[in-house]
Amino acid sequence: MALSASGLYWLSAEQLRVECSERGLSSSGPVHVLQGRLADYLKADPMDRKEEQQGTQASVAAAILNPVSEGPHGDSGFSRTQVLSDLLKQIKPLSSEEPEDILRFFVKVDEIRDLGLVGDRVFITRILPFVPGGLLQFLGACLREEHSWAVCKAQLLDEYFPHFVRERLIRDLIVFNFHGEGQSMRVYFDQVFQAADFLRYEATEQLVDRVVMNLHPQVLSQAAFLEKPRSRKELYRLVGLIEEKFSVLKERSRLGPEVTRGGGNGSDCGGRPRDDRRDPRAPVRGSVRCWQCGQQGHVRRSCPQRDAPSGNVQRPGAGRVPGQRS
Repeated sequence: MALSASGLYWLSAEQLRVECSERGLSSSGPVHVLQGRLADYLKADPMDRKEEQQGTQASVAAAILNPVSEGPHGDSGFSRTQVLSDLLKQIKPLSSEEPEDILRFFVKVDEIRDLGLVGDRVFITRILPFVPGGLLQFLGACLREEHSWAVCKAQLLDEYFPHFVRERLIRDLIVFNFHGEGQSMRVYFDQVFQAADFLRYEATEQLVDRVVMNLHPQVLSQAAFLEKPRSRKELYRLVGLIEEKFSVLKERSRLGPEVTRGGGNGSDCGGRPRDDRRDPRAPVRGSVRCWQCGQQGHVRRSCPQRDAPSGNVQRPGAGRVPGQRS
């Protein structure tokens, strides 16, 4: 169904972004900006749009046939820039200039930059459509002055993260950033460490201690008897041990209580319940045995055959080995 100039005002913000992306337009900005952008596109002459599309297709074809060396090592950069574009599409455009939002955005962007797909200048150019006005001017100045990504990040911290803001973010990041129930421990650690690295927080041992203290109580109960970690490497080793313990507990619960209760009261060595139903007339295992007659249930001094008549008549229990049947 074709989009009309009046119909676009009924679309949601997400639908407007999809429509802009399909037409090669920027999908960043608030709703009224997206609506105006699409309205201008629909009002343009269809022949102009056709020529524009043909020009875009020709540019892509030229890039395929004659790729530009944009990679950091001088190799062909077309496939790398395509991968970069696909990764950047997964990041939500930055709509505000609050320190918390800028921190989350640039932590994700910095993670993509570490892949080394393109050079610094190309990378900064690619993220321009994802930032609002103030940051757009800031990154534009970095491009004009040909700053590297490292220098650009350092200037970003100085301009948007003064000392008191950085201290507040570090406090919220370390002291009040609690690990949620069911949240992956590795994802939680990565979020904390990446943000701390971006803010240049260097107290690694204190950071590790705070991370461990903020773990969910269910996780802490499994880590109580493990060695306390002092570094990131030891922390991730701790995670592996805890995950192994959780896996064992999950497997035991899956197999049932008969396996998890090895022996103990009411069960034999194989974990099966013991059958206590037996003949009350049968002798009790472990009871005393008479050395006079060999029977169980009494001792020799109480044996009823002890006063049997003497003489040539042998007593019923004489010469009998205890435990033998006559």
